[in-house]
Amino acid sequence: MQIAITGIGIVSALGIGVADNRRNLLSGKSFVKAPKILTTIHKEWPVGEVSISNTDVSRNVLLGGIALKECLADSGLSEEQIQALHLVNGTTVGGMDVIEKHYANWSKGDFSNIACIEQLEADWTSKSLAKQFSLSDSTTISTACSSALNAIIYGASLICTGITKRVVVGGTEALTKFHLNGFASLGIVSEKVCRPFAPDRDGINLGEGAAYLILEEATEAATRDAHIYGYLAGYANSCDAYHQTASSPDGDGAYNAMHNALSISGLTINDINYINAHGTATQNNDECELRAIERLFGKDYKVALESTKNLTGHTTSASGSIEAIFTLWRMEERGYNYALCNAFGFGGNDSSIVLAKQPVSLCGTSSIENLYVSQEYEFDDSLSVNDLISPMQARRMTPSLCKLIAASHKALKQEGLTKPDAIVLCTEWGCIVQTVSLLEQLAEHGEKDFSPTQFMNSTHNAAACTLARVFNCKGLNTTLVDSNDPIAKAEMQAKLLIRSGVIKNALVCAFNETDDKWQSLLNKAGIKSTQLIKSKIIKAK
Repeated sequence: MQIAITGIGIVSALGIGVADNRRNLLSGKSFVKAPKILTTIHKEWPVGEVSISNTDVSRNVLLGGIALKECLADSGLSEEQIQALHLVNGTTVGGMDVIEKHYANWSKGDFSNIACIEQLEADWTSKSLAKQFSLSDSTTISTACSSALNAIIYGASLICTGITKRVVVGGTEALTKFHLNGFASLGIVSEKVCRPFAPDRDGINLGEGAAYLILEEATEAATRDAHIYGYLAGYANSCDAYHQTASSPDGDGAYNAMHNALSISGLTINDINYINAHGTATQNNDECELRAIERLFGKDYKVALESTKNLTGHTTSASGSIEAIFTLWRMEERGYNYALCNAFGFGGNDSSIVLAKQPVSLCGTSSIENLYVSQEYEFDDSLSVNDLISPMQARRMTPSLCKLIAASHKALKQEGLTKPDAIVLCTEWGCIVQTVSLLEQLAEHGEKDFSPTQFMNSTHNAAACTLARVFNCKGLNTTLVDSNDPIAKAEMQAKLLIRSGVIKNALVCAFNETDDKWQSLLNKAGIKSTQLIKSKIIKAK
Protein backbone atom coordinates (compact mmCIF):
# COMPACT_ATOMS: atom_id res chain seq x y z
CA MET A 1 0.00 0.00 0.00
CA GLN A 2 1.33 3.43 -1.01
CA ILE A 3 -0.28 6.71 0.11
CA ALA A 4 0.25 9.92 -1.86
CA ILE A 5 -0.38 13.50 -0.74
CA THR A 6 -2.31 15.21 -3.52
CA GLY A 7 -3.65 18.46 -2.08
CA ILE A 8 -2.69 20.98 0.59
CA GLY A 9 -4.17 24.09 2.18
CA ILE A 10 -2.84 26.19 5.04
CA VAL A 11 -3.32 29.32 7.12
CA SER A 12 -0.99 30.43 9.92
CA ALA A 13 0.71 33.52 11.27
CA LEU A 14 3.01 33.26 8.24
CA GLY A 15 0.10 34.07 5.96
CA ILE A 16 -3.20 33.04 4.46
CA GLY A 17 -2.73 30.35 1.86
CA VAL A 18 0.07 28.21 0.50
CA ALA A 19 1.93 30.98 -1.36
CA ASP A 20 2.31 33.33 1.63
CA ASN A 21 3.17 30.53 4.04
CA ARG A 22 5.81 29.02 1.80
CA ARG A 23 7.45 32.34 0.98
CA ASN A 24 7.58 33.44 4.61
CA LEU A 25 8.74 30.02 5.85
CA LEU A 26 11.69 30.07 3.47
CA SER A 27 12.55 33.64 4.50
CA GLY A 28 13.00 32.48 8.12
CA LYS A 29 11.24 35.56 9.51
CA SER A 30 9.29 35.12 12.73
CA PHE A 31 5.69 36.31 12.71
CA VAL A 32 5.31 35.96 16.47
CA LYS A 33 4.40 39.31 18.02
CA ALA A 34 1.93 41.10 20.27
CA PRO A 35 -1.66 40.38 19.20
CA LYS A 36 -3.55 43.04 17.27
CA ILE A 37 -6.87 41.44 16.46
CA LEU A 38 -7.49 39.46 19.66
CA THR A 39 -7.00 42.50 21.86
CA THR A 40 -8.32 40.77 24.97
CA ILE A 41 -5.29 38.46 25.00
CA HIS A 42 -2.61 39.46 27.51
CA LYS A 43 -0.23 41.68 25.51
CA GLU A 44 2.92 40.64 27.35
CA TRP A 45 2.70 37.25 25.66
CA PRO A 46 3.59 37.37 21.96
CA VAL A 47 1.58 35.01 19.81
CA GLY A 48 1.42 33.76 16.24
CA GLU A 49 -1.84 35.40 15.26
CA VAL A 50 -3.50 35.03 11.86
CA SER A 51 -4.10 38.42 10.27
CA ILE A 52 -7.81 38.08 9.64
CA SER A 53 -10.62 39.58 11.70
CA ASN A 54 -13.12 37.30 13.29
CA THR A 55 -16.71 36.93 12.12
CA ASP A 56 -19.82 35.76 13.88
CA VAL A 57 -18.66 32.13 13.67
CA SER A 58 -16.12 30.37 15.78
CA ARG A 59 -12.59 31.32 14.81
CA ASN A 60 -11.76 27.62 14.66
CA VAL A 61 -14.30 27.17 11.86
CA LEU A 62 -13.15 30.39 10.18
CA LEU A 63 -9.49 29.33 9.99
CA GLY A 64 -10.34 25.72 9.19
CA GLY A 65 -12.64 26.79 6.38
CA ILE A 66 -9.95 28.89 4.70
CA ALA A 67 -7.40 26.06 4.74
CA LEU A 68 -9.89 23.37 3.77
CA LYS A 69 -11.21 25.37 0.82
CA GLU A 70 -7.69 25.80 -0.53
CA CYS A 71 -6.86 22.12 0.00
CA LEU A 72 -9.94 20.89 -1.86
CA ALA A 73 -9.35 23.29 -4.75
CA ASP A 74 -5.69 22.29 -4.94
CA SER A 75 -6.52 18.57 -5.07
CA GLY A 76 -7.97 18.65 -8.57
CA LEU A 77 -10.82 16.40 -7.42
CA SER A 78 -14.20 16.61 -9.09
CA GLU A 79 -17.23 17.88 -7.21
CA GLU A 80 -18.50 14.32 -6.94
CA GLN A 81 -15.16 13.10 -5.55
CA ILE A 82 -15.08 15.94 -3.01
CA GLN A 83 -18.58 15.11 -1.80
CA ALA A 84 -17.44 11.54 -1.17
CA LEU A 85 -14.54 12.65 1.05
CA HIS A 86 -14.39 11.86 4.75
CA LEU A 87 -12.90 14.68 6.86
CA VAL A 88 -10.66 13.64 9.75
CA ASN A 89 -10.14 16.78 11.80
CA GLY A 90 -7.92 17.42 14.79
CA THR A 91 -8.96 20.11 17.27
CA THR A 92 -9.25 20.68 21.02
CA VAL A 93 -10.86 23.93 22.13
CA GLY A 94 -13.70 23.86 19.60
CA GLY A 95 -15.72 27.08 19.71
CA MET A 96 -14.13 28.22 22.96
CA ASP A 97 -13.71 31.77 21.63
CA VAL A 98 -17.49 32.03 21.32
CA ILE A 99 -18.17 30.41 24.69
CA GLU A 100 -15.78 32.56 26.71
CA LYS A 101 -17.36 35.67 25.19
CA HIS A 102 -20.79 34.75 26.59
CA TYR A 103 -20.04 32.74 29.71
CA ALA A 104 -19.84 35.78 32.01
CA ASN A 105 -23.43 36.69 31.04
CA TRP A 106 -24.59 33.12 31.65
CA SER A 107 -23.06 33.21 35.12
CA LYS A 108 -25.13 36.37 35.77
CA GLY A 109 -28.36 34.79 34.61
CA ASP A 110 -28.47 36.19 31.06
CA PHE A 111 -29.01 33.20 28.77
CA SER A 112 -29.90 35.05 25.57
CA ASN A 113 -27.02 33.41 23.66
CA ILE A 114 -27.12 30.01 25.36
CA ALA A 115 -27.77 28.16 22.07
CA CYS A 116 -24.12 28.68 21.07
CA ILE A 117 -23.02 26.38 23.90
CA GLU A 118 -23.18 23.49 21.41
CA GLN A 119 -20.05 24.94 19.78
CA LEU A 120 -17.98 23.89 22.80
CA GLU A 121 -18.17 20.32 21.57
CA ALA A 122 -15.04 19.83 19.44
CA ASP A 123 -17.02 17.66 17.03
CA TRP A 124 -19.21 20.66 16.22
CA THR A 125 -16.24 22.29 14.46
CA SER A 126 -15.64 19.22 12.29
CA LYS A 127 -19.31 18.80 11.42
CA SER A 128 -19.57 22.48 10.51
CA LEU A 129 -16.60 22.23 8.16
CA ALA A 130 -17.91 19.03 6.57
CA LYS A 131 -21.31 20.63 6.02
CA GLN A 132 -19.75 23.82 4.63
CA PHE A 133 -18.02 21.88 1.84
CA SER A 134 -20.65 19.13 1.40
CA LEU A 135 -18.27 16.38 2.51
CA SER A 136 -19.69 12.93 3.20
CA ASP A 137 -18.78 12.64 6.88
CA SER A 138 -16.36 13.72 9.58
CA THR A 139 -14.36 12.31 12.48
CA THR A 140 -12.85 14.42 15.24
CA ILE A 141 -9.55 13.57 16.93
CA SER A 142 -8.75 15.47 20.12
CA THR A 143 -5.38 14.54 21.58
CA ALA A 144 -4.18 18.06 22.40
CA CYS A 145 -1.08 19.10 20.42
CA SER A 146 -0.81 15.81 18.51
CA SER A 147 -4.40 16.02 17.22
CA ALA A 148 -3.68 16.89 13.58
CA LEU A 149 -0.91 14.32 13.23
CA ASN A 150 -3.23 11.71 14.74
CA ALA A 151 -5.86 12.79 12.21
CA ILE A 152 -3.32 11.93 9.50
CA ILE A 153 -2.75 8.52 11.13
CA TYR A 154 -6.51 7.86 11.34
CA GLY A 155 -6.93 8.83 7.69
CA ALA A 156 -4.12 6.48 6.68
CA SER A 157 -5.83 3.63 8.55
CA LEU A 158 -9.02 4.25 6.56
CA ILE A 159 -7.06 3.86 3.32
CA CYS A 160 -4.94 0.91 4.46
CA THR A 161 -8.01 -1.09 5.47
CA GLY A 162 -9.72 -0.42 2.16
CA ILE A 163 -12.57 1.67 3.58
CA THR A 164 -11.78 4.58 1.27
CA LYS A 165 -9.43 5.50 -1.57
CA ARG A 166 -8.83 9.03 -0.40
CA VAL A 167 -9.47 11.21 2.67
CA VAL A 168 -8.91 14.81 3.76
CA VAL A 169 -7.01 15.16 7.05
CA GLY A 170 -5.60 17.91 9.24
CA GLY A 171 -6.46 20.23 12.08
CA THR A 172 -7.55 23.69 13.14
CA GLU A 173 -7.01 25.65 16.36
CA ALA A 174 -7.65 29.26 17.32
CA LEU A 175 -6.17 31.45 20.03
CA THR A 176 -8.43 32.02 23.02
CA LYS A 177 -8.11 33.51 26.49
CA PHE A 178 -8.84 30.07 27.92
CA HIS A 179 -6.08 28.54 25.83
CA LEU A 180 -3.37 31.11 26.52
CA ASN A 181 -4.05 31.57 30.22
CA GLY A 182 -4.14 27.83 30.70
CA PHE A 183 -0.65 27.42 29.27
CA ALA A 184 0.53 30.46 31.24
CA SER A 185 -0.71 28.85 34.46
CA LEU A 186 1.84 26.08 33.83
CA GLY A 187 4.62 28.67 33.79
CA ILE A 188 5.76 27.79 30.27
CA VAL A 189 4.77 30.85 28.19
CA SER A 190 7.64 33.08 27.09
CA GLU A 191 7.47 36.89 26.91
CA LYS A 192 9.96 36.78 24.00
CA VAL A 193 9.99 35.04 20.65
CA CYS A 194 10.59 31.40 21.58
CA ARG A 195 13.95 29.71 20.96
CA PRO A 196 13.53 25.96 20.43
CA PHE A 197 16.52 23.88 21.57
CA ALA A 198 18.52 26.98 22.59
CA PRO A 199 20.36 26.77 25.93
CA ASP A 200 18.53 29.90 27.15
CA ARG A 201 15.05 28.82 26.00
CA ASP A 202 12.33 29.83 28.46
CA GLY A 203 8.99 28.71 27.06
CA ILE A 204 6.49 28.62 24.24
CA ASN A 205 4.64 31.17 22.16
CA LEU A 206 1.14 30.08 21.25
CA GLY A 207 -0.14 30.41 17.72
CA GLU A 208 -3.22 29.66 15.68
CA GLY A 209 -3.91 28.26 12.25
CA ALA A 210 -5.18 25.34 10.21
CA ALA A 211 -3.90 22.98 7.55
CA TYR A 212 -5.32 20.09 5.58
CA LEU A 213 -3.90 17.46 3.24
CA ILE A 214 -5.49 15.00 0.82
CA LEU A 215 -4.24 11.46 1.41
CA GLU A 216 -4.87 9.22 -1.58
CA GLU A 217 -4.06 5.69 -2.57
CA ALA A 218 -1.11 6.15 -4.93
CA THR A 219 -2.67 4.13 -7.76
CA GLU A 220 -5.77 6.33 -7.64
CA ALA A 221 -3.63 9.47 -7.73
CA ALA A 222 -1.71 8.14 -10.74
CA THR A 223 -4.91 7.19 -12.55
CA ARG A 224 -6.19 10.76 -12.44
CA ASP A 225 -2.71 12.24 -13.04
CA ALA A 226 -2.84 14.18 -9.76
CA HIS A 227 -0.01 16.43 -8.61
CA ILE A 228 1.82 14.57 -5.84
CA TYR A 229 3.61 16.57 -3.14
CA GLY A 230 5.10 13.50 -1.50
CA TYR A 231 4.15 10.25 0.15
CA LEU A 232 3.13 9.19 3.64
CA ALA A 233 5.68 6.45 4.26
CA GLY A 234 5.12 5.64 7.93
CA TYR A 235 3.21 6.68 11.02
CA ALA A 236 2.89 5.82 14.70
CA ASN A 237 1.45 7.03 17.97
CA SER A 238 2.69 6.16 21.45
CA CYS A 239 1.94 7.29 24.98
CA ASP A 240 4.56 8.30 27.51
CA ALA A 241 2.27 7.16 30.35
CA TYR A 242 4.28 9.43 32.64
CA HIS A 243 2.63 12.79 33.41
CA GLN A 244 -0.28 14.88 32.19
CA THR A 245 2.00 17.58 30.72
CA ALA A 246 5.68 16.75 31.23
CA SER A 247 7.59 14.28 29.05
CA SER A 248 9.34 11.32 30.66
CA PRO A 249 13.06 11.84 31.33
CA ASP A 250 14.11 9.34 28.65
CA GLY A 251 11.46 10.46 26.17
CA ASP A 252 9.91 6.99 25.90
CA GLY A 253 6.80 8.17 24.07
CA ALA A 254 8.77 10.22 21.54
CA TYR A 255 11.26 7.40 20.98
CA ASN A 256 8.55 4.79 20.47
CA ALA A 257 6.60 7.02 18.08
CA MET A 258 9.63 7.69 15.87
CA HIS A 259 10.91 4.10 16.06
CA ASN A 260 7.53 2.58 15.19
CA ALA A 261 6.90 5.04 12.37
CA LEU A 262 10.23 4.03 10.85
CA SER A 263 9.35 0.35 11.27
CA ILE A 264 6.11 0.74 9.32
CA SER A 265 7.97 2.61 6.58
CA GLY A 266 10.61 -0.11 6.23
CA LEU A 267 13.27 2.61 6.32
CA THR A 268 16.28 2.86 8.64
CA ILE A 269 17.73 5.75 10.59
CA ASN A 270 20.32 6.18 7.82
CA ASP A 271 17.56 7.02 5.33
CA ILE A 272 16.19 9.99 7.27
CA ASN A 273 17.59 13.37 6.16
CA TYR A 274 15.50 15.79 8.23
CA ILE A 275 13.37 15.97 11.38
CA ASN A 276 10.74 18.64 11.89
CA ALA A 277 10.78 18.43 15.67
CA HIS A 278 7.96 19.20 18.07
CA GLY A 279 10.42 21.67 19.64
CA THR A 280 8.23 23.88 21.84
CA ALA A 281 11.18 25.70 23.49
CA THR A 282 10.29 24.55 26.99
CA GLN A 283 13.12 23.11 29.05
CA ASN A 284 11.41 19.75 29.54
CA ASN A 285 10.04 19.11 26.06
CA ASP A 286 13.17 20.00 24.10
CA GLU A 287 15.50 18.06 26.38
CA CYS A 288 13.34 14.93 26.28
CA GLU A 289 12.84 15.11 22.52
CA LEU A 290 16.58 15.44 21.95
CA ARG A 291 17.19 12.52 24.28
CA ALA A 292 14.72 10.41 22.30
CA ILE A 293 16.39 11.39 19.02
CA GLU A 294 19.80 10.47 20.42
CA ARG A 295 18.46 7.09 21.56
CA LEU A 296 17.18 6.38 18.07
CA PHE A 297 19.85 7.94 15.85
CA GLY A 298 22.87 7.90 18.18
CA LYS A 299 24.55 10.82 19.92
CA ASP A 300 26.55 11.68 16.81
CA TYR A 301 23.51 11.83 14.54
CA LYS A 302 23.91 13.77 11.27
CA VAL A 303 20.24 14.27 10.44
CA ALA A 304 19.12 17.91 10.05
CA LEU A 305 16.92 18.98 12.98
CA GLU A 306 14.57 21.96 13.09
CA SER A 307 11.57 23.37 14.91
CA THR A 308 9.54 26.03 13.11
CA LYS A 309 7.51 27.15 16.14
CA ASN A 310 9.61 30.31 16.49
CA LEU A 311 8.09 31.41 13.15
CA THR A 312 4.40 30.60 13.74
CA GLY A 313 4.00 30.03 17.44
CA HIS A 314 2.80 26.68 18.71
CA THR A 315 -0.46 26.06 16.87
CA THR A 316 -1.29 23.18 19.25
CA SER A 317 -3.93 20.89 17.71
CA ALA A 318 -3.17 22.17 14.20
CA SER A 319 0.61 21.95 14.53
CA GLY A 320 0.94 18.43 13.10
CA SER A 321 -0.68 19.19 9.76
CA ILE A 322 0.86 22.66 9.46
CA GLU A 323 4.33 21.28 10.10
CA ALA A 324 3.77 18.27 7.85
CA ILE A 325 3.31 20.74 4.99
CA PHE A 326 6.39 22.67 6.14
CA THR A 327 8.30 19.39 6.08
CA LEU A 328 7.25 18.70 2.49
CA TRP A 329 8.53 22.14 1.51
CA ARG A 330 11.83 21.65 3.32
CA MET A 331 12.29 18.34 1.52
CA GLU A 332 11.76 20.01 -1.85
CA GLU A 333 13.91 23.02 -0.99
CA ARG A 334 16.88 21.04 0.30
CA GLY A 335 16.63 17.87 -1.78
CA TYR A 336 15.79 15.57 1.14
CA ASN A 337 14.37 12.15 0.30
CA TYR A 338 12.93 11.16 3.68
CA ALA A 339 11.88 13.11 6.77
CA LEU A 340 10.25 12.68 10.16
CA CYS A 341 7.64 15.08 11.51
CA ASN A 342 6.84 15.00 15.24
CA ALA A 343 3.91 16.25 17.31
CA PHE A 344 3.62 15.61 21.03
CA GLY A 345 0.56 16.36 23.16
CA PHE A 346 -0.53 16.59 26.78
CA GLY A 347 -0.60 13.29 28.58
CA GLY A 348 2.45 12.11 26.66
CA ASN A 349 0.41 11.54 23.49
CA ASP A 350 3.28 11.41 21.00
CA SER A 351 3.02 10.94 17.24
CA SER A 352 5.44 10.79 14.33
CA ILE A 353 5.01 10.41 10.60
CA VAL A 354 7.54 9.63 7.88
CA LEU A 355 7.31 11.60 4.64
CA ALA A 356 9.01 10.54 1.43
CA LYS A 357 9.75 12.09 -1.95
CA GLN A 358 9.23 8.79 -3.78
CA PRO A 359 6.59 6.06 -3.23
CA VAL A 360 7.17 3.81 -0.21
CA SER A 361 5.11 0.72 0.50
CA LEU A 362 3.83 0.70 4.07
CA CYS A 363 5.16 -2.31 5.96
CA GLY A 364 3.87 -4.21 8.96
CA THR A 365 0.25 -4.07 7.93
CA SER A 366 -1.94 -7.16 7.73
CA SER A 367 -5.55 -8.09 7.18
CA ILE A 368 -7.07 -9.45 10.39
CA GLU A 369 -10.78 -10.12 10.09
CA ASN A 370 -11.62 -12.29 13.09
CA LEU A 371 -12.09 -10.11 16.16
CA TYR A 372 -13.28 -10.76 19.69
CA VAL A 373 -15.39 -8.05 21.30
CA SER A 374 -16.08 -8.34 25.02
CA GLN A 375 -19.21 -7.22 26.79
CA GLU A 376 -19.42 -3.64 27.99
CA TYR A 377 -18.33 -3.06 31.57
CA GLU A 378 -19.77 -0.14 33.51
CA PHE A 379 -19.04 1.24 36.94
CA ASP A 380 -20.97 -0.14 39.86
CA ASP A 381 -20.74 0.49 43.59
CA SER A 382 -18.71 -2.68 44.18
CA LEU A 383 -15.75 -1.22 42.25
CA SER A 384 -12.98 0.82 43.82
CA VAL A 385 -9.86 2.62 42.65
CA ASN A 386 -8.10 2.39 46.02
CA ASP A 387 -5.67 -0.27 44.78
CA LEU A 388 -5.01 1.58 41.53
CA ILE A 389 -4.33 5.19 42.47
CA SER A 390 -3.33 7.04 45.63
CA PRO A 391 -5.77 9.23 47.59
CA MET A 392 -3.83 12.30 46.43
CA GLN A 393 -4.23 11.28 42.79
CA ALA A 394 -7.91 10.62 43.33
CA ARG A 395 -8.43 14.10 44.80
CA ARG A 396 -7.11 15.64 41.58
CA MET A 397 -9.62 13.72 39.48
CA THR A 398 -13.35 14.14 39.03
CA PRO A 399 -15.54 11.33 40.40
CA SER A 400 -16.47 10.27 36.86
CA LEU A 401 -12.81 9.82 35.91
CA CYS A 402 -12.26 7.62 38.96
CA LYS A 403 -15.28 5.57 37.89
CA LEU A 404 -13.82 5.18 34.39
CA ILE A 405 -10.58 3.83 35.87
CA ALA A 406 -12.52 1.30 37.95
CA ALA A 407 -14.69 0.14 35.03
CA SER A 408 -11.64 -0.18 32.77
CA HIS A 409 -9.79 -2.22 35.38
CA LYS A 410 -12.78 -4.55 35.58
CA ALA A 411 -12.80 -4.97 31.78
CA LEU A 412 -9.08 -5.77 31.68
CA LYS A 413 -9.29 -8.18 34.62
CA GLN A 414 -12.31 -10.01 33.24
CA GLU A 415 -10.52 -10.52 29.92
CA GLY A 416 -7.24 -11.62 31.49
CA LEU A 417 -5.17 -8.56 30.61
CA THR A 418 -2.91 -6.55 32.92
CA LYS A 419 -2.55 -3.77 30.36
CA PRO A 420 -3.80 -3.24 26.80
CA ASP A 421 -1.80 -2.66 23.61
CA ALA A 422 -3.77 0.52 23.03
CA ILE A 423 -6.41 2.78 24.54
CA VAL A 424 -9.16 4.17 22.31
CA LEU A 425 -11.66 6.50 23.98
CA CYS A 426 -14.56 8.52 22.64
CA THR A 427 -16.17 11.41 24.50
CA GLU A 428 -18.77 14.09 23.85
CA TRP A 429 -17.65 17.05 25.94
CA GLY A 430 -14.32 15.83 27.29
CA CYS A 431 -13.45 16.58 30.90
CA ILE A 432 -16.18 19.20 31.05
CA VAL A 433 -16.31 19.63 34.84
CA GLN A 434 -12.76 21.00 34.87
CA THR A 435 -13.48 23.13 31.78
CA VAL A 436 -16.55 24.74 33.32
CA SER A 437 -14.64 25.50 36.52
CA LEU A 438 -11.98 27.34 34.48
CA LEU A 439 -14.62 29.26 32.53
CA GLU A 440 -16.08 30.40 35.84
CA GLN A 441 -12.67 31.56 36.98
CA LEU A 442 -12.26 33.46 33.72
CA ALA A 443 -15.66 35.10 34.11
CA GLU A 444 -15.12 36.06 37.76
CA HIS A 445 -11.42 36.94 37.89
CA GLY A 446 -10.39 37.69 34.31
CA GLU A 447 -7.06 36.59 32.94
CA LYS A 448 -5.47 35.44 36.18
CA ASP A 449 -5.63 32.76 38.82
CA PHE A 450 -6.09 29.87 36.41
CA SER A 451 -5.57 26.53 38.12
CA PRO A 452 -2.75 24.59 36.41
CA THR A 453 -4.12 21.28 37.71
CA GLN A 454 -7.56 21.97 36.31
CA PHE A 455 -6.14 23.14 32.98
CA MET A 456 -4.01 20.00 32.62
CA ASN A 457 -7.07 17.87 33.26
CA SER A 458 -9.47 19.87 31.07
CA THR A 459 -8.23 18.56 27.72
CA HIS A 460 -10.37 15.97 25.95
CA ASN A 461 -7.60 13.37 26.05
CA ALA A 462 -6.96 13.72 29.79
CA ALA A 463 -9.11 10.66 30.50
CA ALA A 464 -7.37 8.34 28.01
CA CYS A 465 -3.92 9.49 29.10
CA THR A 466 -4.85 9.00 32.76
CA LEU A 467 -5.82 5.42 31.93
CA ALA A 468 -2.44 4.98 30.22
CA ARG A 469 -0.61 6.05 33.37
CA VAL A 470 -2.72 3.89 35.67
CA PHE A 471 -2.29 0.76 33.53
CA ASN A 472 1.22 1.62 32.26
CA CYS A 473 0.09 1.41 28.64
CA LYS A 474 2.76 2.99 26.42
CA GLY A 475 1.11 1.94 23.18
CA LEU A 476 -1.23 3.83 20.90
CA ASN A 477 -3.55 6.25 22.69
CA THR A 478 -6.28 8.19 20.95
CA THR A 479 -9.36 10.22 21.86
CA LEU A 480 -12.26 10.83 19.50
CA VAL A 481 -15.15 13.23 19.97
CA ASP A 482 -18.68 12.20 19.01
CA SER A 483 -22.12 12.87 20.46
CA ASN A 484 -24.13 10.13 18.74
CA ASP A 485 -22.72 6.80 19.93
CA PRO A 486 -19.29 7.22 21.57
CA ILE A 487 -18.69 3.55 22.34
CA ALA A 488 -19.49 2.55 18.73
CA LYS A 489 -17.14 5.23 17.36
CA ALA A 490 -14.29 4.10 19.63
CA GLU A 491 -14.95 0.46 18.76
CA MET A 492 -14.77 1.22 15.02
CA GLN A 493 -11.39 2.92 15.40
CA ALA A 494 -10.01 0.05 17.49
CA LYS A 495 -11.15 -2.47 14.87
CA LEU A 496 -9.43 -0.44 12.14
CA LEU A 497 -6.17 -0.46 14.05
CA ILE A 498 -6.31 -4.18 14.79
CA ARG A 499 -7.27 -5.10 11.23
CA SER A 500 -4.40 -3.02 9.85
CA GLY A 501 -1.95 -4.88 12.12
CA VAL A 502 -0.95 -1.84 14.17
CA ILE A 503 -2.16 -3.37 17.48
CA LYS A 504 -3.42 -6.75 18.73
CA ASN A 505 -5.90 -5.54 21.35
CA ALA A 506 -7.39 -2.34 22.75
CA LEU A 507 -9.16 -1.01 25.80
CA VAL A 508 -12.16 0.78 24.30
CA CYS A 509 -14.01 3.37 26.38
CA ALA A 510 -16.89 5.82 26.22
CA PHE A 511 -16.63 8.75 28.62
CA ASN A 512 -19.10 11.53 29.19
CA GLU A 513 -19.18 13.38 32.48
CA THR A 514 -21.54 15.97 33.85
CA ASP A 515 -22.44 17.82 37.03
CA ASP A 516 -25.29 20.08 38.17
CA LYS A 517 -23.75 23.30 36.79
CA TRP A 518 -23.08 21.90 33.36
CA GLN A 519 -26.38 20.07 33.17
CA SER A 520 -28.24 23.26 34.07
CA LEU A 521 -26.61 25.11 31.15
CA LEU A 522 -27.37 22.30 28.73
CA ASN A 523 -30.99 22.17 29.91
CA LYS A 524 -31.41 25.89 29.15
CA ALA A 525 -30.06 25.25 25.65
CA GLY A 526 -32.36 22.25 25.19
CA ILE A 527 -29.43 19.83 24.86
CA LYS A 528 -29.64 16.36 26.35
CA SER A 529 -26.52 14.83 27.85
CA THR A 530 -26.03 12.17 30.49
CA GLN A 531 -23.06 10.63 32.24
CA LEU A 532 -21.63 7.75 30.26
CA ILE A 533 -18.92 5.40 31.48
CA LYS A 534 -18.33 2.19 29.53
CA SER A 535 -15.27 0.03 28.87
CA LYS A 536 -14.73 -3.06 26.75
CA ILE A 537 -11.89 -5.09 25.24
CA ILE A 538 -11.44 -5.77 21.53
CA LYS A 539 -8.74 -8.14 20.34
CA ALA A 540 -7.70 -10.29 17.41
CA LYS A 541 -8.79 -13.92 17.70
